[in-house]
Amino acid sequence: MDFGYAVPLDRLLRVVDCGFCFPLPLVPSVMAGILILDDELIPLLDSSWLPDVIAGRSLNVEFKVLISTEYGPVALPADTAVGIVAEDRCKRVSVGQEVVNFFVDSVAYRNKCYRVLDADMLIVSLIRP
Repeated sequence: MDFGYAVPLDRLLRVVDCGFCFPLPLVPSVMAGILILDDELIPLLDSSWLPDVIAGRSLNVEFKVLISTEYGPVALPADTAVGIVAEDRCKRVSVGQEVVNFFVDSVAYRNKCYRVLDADMLIVSLIRP
């Protein structure tokens, strides 16, 4: 089964058409760079932390998903996100050992499995060694 990620609707801030982001030297590889939006610097996370997703593409993805976390907004590549789907159109699935600590659940939609992201746990996992 093909995989992507899903973001709970209450965490979704917006989707932006932002073709260019600025890479930053000497930052952890999971941080692809930053984007400037409404005079705010927003970290763009690389897709390398997503299981089964090709790393290094985040800077070139045209659309980014902005989500809220306890630590401020972050941007994620939108090319592997599920979009907005009614809850009754998805079904919960078990993906066993493949789920990591910042994914809280998995849902299936149109023969693709989406891991539901806990954005706060993701950020904590990036700042703790």
